[in-house]
Amino acid sequence: MFGNRLTRVLATATAALALSSCAAGSGGAPPAQAAPPQANSNADFDGTFLAGTAAGNGAAPGTGDLAPPREQRSPVARRWVQISADPADRASGPLRNGAGRALYFFTGDTPSAGASACAGACAETWPPVVVDPRGTVFLDRVPEQAVGHFVRTDGLTQLTVAGRPVYRYAGDTGDGRARGHGLDGAWFAAAPSGQAARLDPDGRDTATADASQGTYPSGGAR
Repeated sequence: MFGNRLTRVLATATAALALSSCAAGSGGAPPAQAAPPQANSNADFDGTFLAGTAAGNGAAPGTGDLAPPREQRSPVARRWVQISADPADRASGPLRNGAGRALYFFTGDTPSAGASACAGACAETWPPVVVDPRGTVFLDRVPEQAVGHFVRTDGLTQLTVAGRPVYRYAGDTGDGRARGHGLDGAWFAAAPSGQAARLDPDGRDTATADASQGTYPSGGAR
């Protein structure tokens, strides 16, 4: 259904990772160092990684990241997820989904812990990036080894990048801006490295931001 499959079905690891405790704090700047990659270790995930975009692989309109608002919480929306690196700055630009919305990480999460500290009302504002355990993850300029997954306490399979759970922000409108970047000193647009993405002041394009502090350079955008 998704066109030619370019990569193998995700292999199940032979040993489960030990879970570490989740950080409860919600403040502070993102760490200066990238989180270690999380192994694809969840035995409950039997999905597929495909290189390229959803459209390029023939994903059905109105499904996955392109599902209409009323379907965002339905199995139709969990059928596939796309993770795209910024074409202008693959290393430090913001990750986006198939609808062009920025993906975020939360400093309250413990990297590579295989758990999320955002649930309930938090997950309403910051919807986790989830996919069906037998769904498809389209990787657009993102290496497969950077992407992991775990099962949340609500039973949904959430994706990680560089060991960090990734989320969307309900306040983003689809115009390309990452309005959630820096909110509460705890939410940052994610780069493939697991650091805060480099954004210009309008939250659109990459710039030479100080990723360890989530701030912008004195010289402004590129």
